[in-house]
Amino acid sequence: MVSKSIGIMLGIALANCIQSSTPLALASFGVVTWIYMYCNLKSYQSIQLRTLNPYRASLVFSEYLLSGLVPSIKEVNDEEPLFPAVPILNLNPARKAQLEVLSAEAMDATANIEGQLQLGSKLSDVVKSEDDALALFDLFRDESYILTEHEQRFCVRFELLLLLSVKIRKPVILKESSLPQDMLKSLFHVSYLYWLEKNAGIKTRSMVDDCRPGGKLQISLEYIQREFNHVKNDGQLAGWATDGLITRPLPNRIRLGCASSDVEC
Repeated sequence: MVSKSIGIMLGIALANCIQSSTPLALASFGVVTWIYMYCNLKSYQSIQLRTLNPYRASLVFSEYLLSGLVPSIKEVNDEEPLFPAVPILNLNPARKAQLEVLSAEAMDATANIEGQLQLGSKLSDVVKSEDDALALFDLFRDESYILTEHEQRFCVRFELLLLLSVKIRKPVILKESSLPQDMLKSLFHVSYLYWLEKNAGIKTRSMVDDCRPGGKLQISLEYIQREFNHVKNDGQLAGWATDGLITRPLPNRIRLGCASSDVEC
């Protein structure tokens, strides 16, 4: 109430100074708006969020896979960009020397994972053959999600020059029974797949081969099933809320063994 009264008095005083001057009105509007936005930014940055959204979870998992350590809540919150979907709007200050756990490699991995992750993808957009579908269903039969890799090719024509761009996506197909906990597990799986590519040099083959024993998806799933509870417990000890992923996935779900039309495949 006091701050509101002070604001009203300052507004009246400013209006008396400006009167009918358009340049002064525009200048004062710009200054007041900048102060307002700056105060809101500082207020937002002072909040230490314990929940895990895709960016924070990717950063925690990437650092855990690299060093075996869980970064603190403050470190991760300080590094989270204001506009993850629009990198050009994010300021990139020099890496802070006082970072205790977070590494540049984990931050780079998180940026790549954010660009590859597709939660709630449609099965028909990823799987093109019956053999691929059967291999994935068999491998992920005990999970509430299905994870694979998918190449998207884009052709860009500049007059006489034709460029072919290949973008690797990691679509996560969610089953109807999928919960936020399963989405968090799937993100840990995506992070580990990225770690395998960068550090173990394991490349993607065909979908069927990746699902076989010794294949990329089979190896990674075995690791996830063994280690997910460990990283959850370590995260809880560091103060993180590891009961699920805070996100809004695409609405597509699959229902196995049912031909119902209300669930998209």
